[in-house]
Order: sequence, then C-alpha cells, then structure tokens
Amino acid sequence: MVSTDSAYSFTVVEDAAYVANFQINSYTITVDVNNTEWGTATGGGVINHFETCTLTATPAEGYHFVNWTLNGDVVSTNNPYSFEVHGAGNYIANFAINTYEITTTANPAAGGTVTGAGTYSHGATCTLSATANTGYTFINWTKGSDVVSTDPTCSFTVVEAATYVANFQINSYDVSVSANPAEGGNVTGGGSYTYGTSVTLTANASEGYTFMNWTRNGSEVSTSPNYSITVTEDADYVANFSLNSYQITATANPTNGGTVSGDGTYDHFETCTLIATPDQNYLFLNWTLNGSVVSTSPNYSFTVTGAANYVANFVPNEFTISATAQPSNGGTVTGDGVYNYGTTCTLSATSNIGYHFINWTKDGVVVSTSTSYSFTVTEDGSYVAHFDHDDCLITAAADPTVGGTITGDGTYHYNQICTLSAIANEGYSFAYWYKDGIMVSNRPSFSITVTENAHYVARFMINNHYVSVTANPTNGGSVTGEGAYHYGETCTVTAFATNGYHFVRWTKNGIQVSTDIAYTFTVTEDADVVGHFALNQCQIEAVADPANAGSITGTGSYSYGETATLNATAHTGYAFVNWTKDGNVVSTNASYSFTVTESANYVAHFTSSTHVVTTGVYPSAGGYVTGAGTYAHGASCTVNATPNDGYVFVKWTINGQQVSMQPSYTFTVNENTRITAHFVVESCTITAEASPEEGGEVSGMGVFEQLHVKDVLSF
Repeated sequence: MVSTDSAYSFTVVEDAAYVANFQINSYTITVDVNNTEWGTATGGGVINHFETCTLTATPAEGYHFVNWTLNGDVVSTNNPYSFEVHGAGNYIANFAINTYEITTTANPAAGGTVTGAGTYSHGATCTLSATANTGYTFINWTKGSDVVSTDPTCSFTVVEAATYVANFQINSYDVSVSANPAEGGNVTGGGSYTYGTSVTLTANASEGYTFMNWTRNGSEVSTSPNYSITVTEDADYVANFSLNSYQITATANPTNGGTVSGDGTYDHFETCTLIATPDQNYLFLNWTLNGSVVSTSPNYSFTVTGAANYVANFVPNEFTISATAQPSNGGTVTGDGVYNYGTTCTLSATSNIGYHFINWTKDGVVVSTSTSYSFTVTEDGSYVAHFDHDDCLITAAADPTVGGTITGDGTYHYNQICTLSAIANEGYSFAYWYKDGIMVSNRPSFSITVTENAHYVARFMINNHYVSVTANPTNGGSVTGEGAYHYGETCTVTAFATNGYHFVRWTKNGIQVSTDIAYTFTVTEDADVVGHFALNQCQIEAVADPANAGSITGTGSYSYGETATLNATAHTGYAFVNWTKDGNVVSTNASYSFTVTESANYVAHFTSSTHVVTTGVYPSAGGYVTGAGTYAHGASCTVNATPNDGYVFVKWTINGQQVSMQPSYTFTVNENTRITAHFVVESCTITAEASPEEGGEVSGMGVFEQLHVKDVLSF
C-alpha cells in the first residue's frame, strides 16, 4: 500500500503499475408470514450489495403459497424466490387455504345415479349418495383402485381433490327350458342372463314329433318354435311336442294280378307288414314306393316314418332270350330280353366299322346267316352273332429320304395298334409325322389304332447349331462370325484388336483351336468361340537434367492404359523446373501422373536455387536496415540496422527467434528468409487499474521521459 487517499501524486522514475482497492456495501434482509398457522418462511440475513438472496416459503398442511410482498407490494409468485440485493427489506410470505374438486361417476353409467360432487375446502366433510337403477345392485365406492365404502351413503373429510366411483352390478336371472315329452325334441336357450338381456328359446322336434307350443307355469306363451324373451326375473319354460301318425295304402298292379293286405293308419316308428298274394298265371315281382323297388318279398315289413302308397307288382310267366356279339367289339346285337310264352322274338346284328357279320348260332349250332333272325319263344335261349375283322394297309416314308429311316409300316387288322418309328440320320433331327398334309404327332415313335388304309410321312429337319463369338476381355477387341449355321456349314470368325491390345488365340468350347486372326471350321455342334486378347506392355524411362541435380522414381514396364507416376526430387541447391517428352513440356509438377499408351523417354529439368532475403523494422519508426536482396543458395548475406533519433537498436530476429544483438549481422542463405531489426524508444510507460474492476475508476497513466535508458536495458 502506498496511499489511503483517493488522489495520490508521485515522481516518475521507472515503469510501474498501481492498484486502487475498494470494499462492497452490505444490507439486512428479514422474512415473515401473513399467518403463522398457515406456514413458515426462511432466508434473509446480512447480504452484500449485488449478492443473490434466496427466500423459501413452506405452507402448512391444507394450505398453499400465494406470493411474496415487500411493503405491501407483490414482488414475486416464485417459491423459492431469488433476487439481487440492492438494499435492506422485510419480505412477507403469503399463504391461503386449499380447495379441492370432488367428482363422482357411476360404473356402469346405466347402473344408477350419484350425488354429492362439488368444490370443498381442506378439512370439510363431503357426503356422497348412490341410488341403483332397476335391474342393478349397488356394490361399493372406490377411489382409484381402493374400495372406500360398501354403504350407498359415504361421508369423509376432504384433504385432496379426488374422483369417487359408485360401482353397480347388473342383476342375473336363471332361465330354464325343458321338452314335453323328453324324447319329443331338443330345446336350447336356457341359462343365466343379466337383466334386460334378449334371449331366443329354440325348440327342434325329434323325428316323428311335431312342436305344439311353449308354456310357462302351465300357460301357453307362444306357438313359435323360436320364442324371444327379455330377461327380468327367474323363469321356467316348457316346449310341448306331439307324436305323428300316418296313412299307409297298398294297391295291386295290374289289379287282376293279385291281392294286397296290411294297409291302414300307423303311429310314427310303428311296424307295418304288407302282404301280396298273386292270382293264377301271375308271379309276384316286387313292392315299389314312388316307382322305386323297396322289396322283392311278398311279405314286406317296415318302420312307419311317414304317409306312403305302396304298389305290389305282378307279372305273367315269361322266358329270357339273351344275345351276344363275338368278338364283343365286332358289332352290336338287339332284340334280346324277357318274352311271354308264344310271342315272336327278332334278333338283329349290326357290324362295327372294320368288321363284317358271319352268322347266328345257338348252343354252337348255326341257326341263321341273316343279320335279322325271327323265331317263336317257347323256352329260355342264348344266341351268338359272329363277326370277323377287316384288314388295312399302313405305309410310311421319310421326308427328305436322306433325313432318316422308318420302321413299323405293313398290314394290320382293324383296330390293331400300329407303331411307326422314325430314326434321324447324322446331322438331322426328327420334326413331326404328317398324314394327308396334316401333322398328327411330334414324337419319333408314334402309335395309332388302325381303322383304314393310310400313308404317313416322317418329316426330318437338318440340324441348326449356334456359334457364339465373344472377346476376352470384352474391351480387348471386337469379333465377328456369330450366328446360326446348318450342320456341315462353314463358319469363319475374325478378331480385331482395339488400341492398346493384341490378338493371342481362338478357343472353341474351352480348347485352343487357332492363333490366326481369321479361323474357319465346319459346324457340327453348338460352339462357344472366344477370341483372346492381351494388353500391350510399354517401357517408361526418365533421366535428370543436369544428371546430378536430382533423383527420379516411377520408371519401369506398364500395361497399356495403366497410370504411371514419375517423381522428381531436387538435390540441395537445385529446384525442379518441368518434365519434357521429345523436347515438349508435359508437366511443371515434380510428381507427374499420366496414362500409359506407348513406350516413352521423359526428362526432369532442374535449375540452380536462389533465395530472397527480406528485412523488416519494428517499430517502423525505429530506424532503417540494409542488406535485402536475392542470393544464390549457400551465399553470405550481411544486414545492417541504424536507429532513428529517440530510438536504440535492440536485436535481430528470424521467425520470432533472436539471432543477434549487433547492428551488423552476417549469415549463410539456404532458404527464403525474413529478418527483422527491433528498436525501442528512450521513454517509460506508467499504467494503473482498479481492483475489483467495478470498485472504482483510476486516472493519471501515460508515457514519461526516462533518463539514461541505454544503461538500464538488458537482454
């Protein structure tokens, strides 16, 4: 400390920094509440100016914080409340009693009504009431997931907002159903149901029974088998059924063929026996119902399940005449059947295509050679119509005749199977069979059923083969000759190398076949012909000019299209100039990349290095220097510094580093160099500041004359 006075004077003899020191003010902050029973408040005390004060209000149970007031004015509704202190003050924390919303609902909404909801102060008593609707019963009151009362009237002290739910349960009733008699049918729809449920009772009569009605407590309630009710109470329902009865009738056909008995009225499931008695010269045939035979016994017993009219069928005495064809596929016969004694039977024989009729036989004896044979029936008899088949000529040929050979043609019986086979000669393939110009088969072996004389032709086609021609690699060149060729035809493939490639060889189906650019061969199969090409190789050479000026990398052998990079590195004292090829400049970059398309010689040109020496003065008014200029690599450079009036030379620096304290300085030039001469004035600077900065202001700083400055400077 040099002074306690706010204004301080002194004699300047050197550079110096002074600090003015200040002390901050402090204030008393007090807190209070609007009602000591409603809550408490903390915070305050002795606090510095600009310092932060935090006040906290804590409400009592059932109360809440409202705001902070200072001298009756609201200053904040925040709790806690923080502010920057600028003076003393008494802050009041204000509280108010809590109010809560009590809400109520019915679950389900249709179950009943509730009362008592509203807004209540903390500690007040709330009474809720629940009244169940018709068909429902009150269960309990719940708040959240907790049961709070099972009494419809629920009272409690309010300490929070809450929702109370009055829970109701819909009533359930038993509906029973039964059948009368039990075997008369089945009934559905019975069970336990909630109040107001719509239920359909269904009665299904058993076989042989008919539904009559539904009764409840002995009284008829419906005559519909599907009876819908609304459940409001327990109830018993009965489905009533009655057993069916049917009329059974019986008649004789023809009426003079015989007599019948046993018909009448029968209950469902009762057994009925019908009896048929044939008259003289008739035989009983069968019983029929609606035209369908139900029995071949004269005494027919059955269980009655419905009304019916049965017919007893009688026939006169008769004989059976049978007729067959031999062979069975030789033709057809008609006229056989059942005949009464003494009637005329006529048998007819009709030949099938490919056959002709021979005669009729009975028991192996020929009885007629006419296709139509008539006789009087006196007994059962079996007759045979004899047929013999016709013959057909099948011929076949190859088209063209050199295409292949044919087998299987010749003479065949009618309907006999003929198989024609076509065998292709080398270089040909079977195509199809045709007859009368129409294709009949595309299979070499072709079977037909012979029904007529016929001529068939096997069509052969000379084979076509596909020759695919590709280049490998695809960018190595182009190839020609691809296409479809007939068997035995000549194919010529030709290869044309692209720039940078040369042709190597031909392969066919993976086997080398030629090294000639044009290759000719006879086509006998599909072929995959590949023309193989290879990249040209190029030699890249490079030299330095002059030879000792630098080194070169990147020369060697390269494939056509490959990228080569030549790098030129200058030796000490030299600088790279450019690359030339055949005397022409191709790049001025020491690293030169290019695409190789031919062998070539490149030259890297270098030149002897020179460096620029520049000088600077700091400060610019401090003096002047000499020695700047362009120097050969390794040459000596001398710089001189001369101060202006009022300044003295201090030092030389290069790139911020001190290199000399002498005004004349000599060094070797190996690179571009910036050298700076530093000077200082013959004077002193006085500075001053306030601590803390916001504590006050200071004045009087500046630059003052300094005697004998050369004697006090040191480095």
